Amino acid sequence: MRRRALLAGSVTVAASLVLMGCSGGDAPEAKADPKAQLAAAKKVFDEAKFVGLTLSSKNVPKTENGVTGAIGTGAISATEPKFKGNVTATIKGVSGAAEVITIGDAAYMKFFTPTYNPANLADLGAPNPSDFFDPAKGISQLLVETGNPVAGEKVRDGATVLEQVSGTLPGSQIKALFNLGDGQGEFKVTYGIGEGDKLQLATMTGPFFAGASSTYTLRLKNYGTPVEITRP
Repeated sequence: MRRRALLAGSVTVAASLVLMGCSGGDAPEAKADPKAQLAAAKKVFDEAKFVGLTLSSKNVPKTENGVTGAIGTGAISATEPKFKGNVTATIKGVSGAAEVITIGDAAYMKFFTPTYNPANLADLGAPNPSDFFDPAKGISQLLVETGNPVAGEKVRDGATVLEQVSGTLPGSQIKALFNLGDGQGEFKVTYGIGEGDKLQLATMTGPFFAGASSTYTLRLKNYGTPVEITRP
């Protein structure tokens, strides 16, 4: 009798352990607060001092003026942000790649010229890449201006695992930063945030140009890797 009681007790304990294990394994992983994720990513970006950038686009009307791509490095500053790299754009009907240095509001460009020349980007209808690295109005500010953020699934981007956060951006923010669109409407945005709260990917889709839905993708890398950016 005593042996049967012990066996029965052992079965009960084992069953309980199995149920506990199954319950723990089936419980969904708790998702982080998306607003907190975006705020943390902004802080890391702003404190990085330097961030590498690649901008690409698709479904852009060929006849429209505007920036279509860029690759380079920005220096983050609230007073004098900087950028050095190559920018691809259509300017007054002419498409091409230009070497660009911007320091605050000052811009210098090699566009079918052997040397850098001062350029007025506003007259050319182009954005100032320095603005991307201004904490008050640049890429990192988009994070905290994102409306209705929703945490998504983890995705793999090459060898990197990113946590997704999706939301919307007002057309006024897109117009101010990229000098594209009419400042109206709404854009869909999805961010990819990697280890250490680093923003590594941002995909924006919407009316960058009249009558079309285009997509611009930002890739961020090399956080904290310094690059010398001086006036030519």
